Order: sequence, then C-alpha cells, then structure tokens
Amino acid sequence: MTEIITEPKYYTPAVKIAIMKHRANNIEKYNEFQRNYYHQKKTDEDWNAKFKERCRLANQKYRQKLKELSPPKSRGRPRKIALDIPSVEII
Repeated sequence: MTEIITEPKYYTPAVKIAIMKHRANNIEKYNEFQRNYYHQKKTDEDWNAKFKERCRLANQKYRQKLKELSPPKSRGRPRKIALDIPSVEII
C-alpha cells in the first residue's frame, strides 16, 4: 500500500497575518533588509535580466491600460490658415 505524502502548507492566513504584523512593527529593519536583498540580487546577471524583463512587461501593460482608460486628447482649436492667393483685379 502506497501513501500519498503531501507537503505541509506553511503559508496559511494566520502566518500571513503574523508576517504583516511583524513587518508593521519593524518597518525600518524590514526596509533595510529589503534594500540589502535587492542590492545583493542586482549583482546577479540572470536575476537582473529577469527583473528588467518583468518591469518592461509591467510598464507596457500599465501604459496600454492608461491608453484604454483615458479619452483621446483634444488637439485644440484648429489654426487659421493664411492662404496666399493673389488678389484679382476686375477691369
């Protein structure tokens, strides 16, 4: 008889609440940790390439969303066109 072993789930709602509470109580320490983490990761070329690609895609998606949500910009009042027509004299 074979047993099906499932991995325990550690990230439960209670754990999530505890993590968020810890971050809120230690804001400076958490921010410093994140700054050091990203600074360390930025030196890894593979991670940096993935990071830039994700940012590029997110920025494209955001720009597209803004284009869809905003009405087209008015181009303003049309300019008067000065026509260069020679005056015709009637005899």
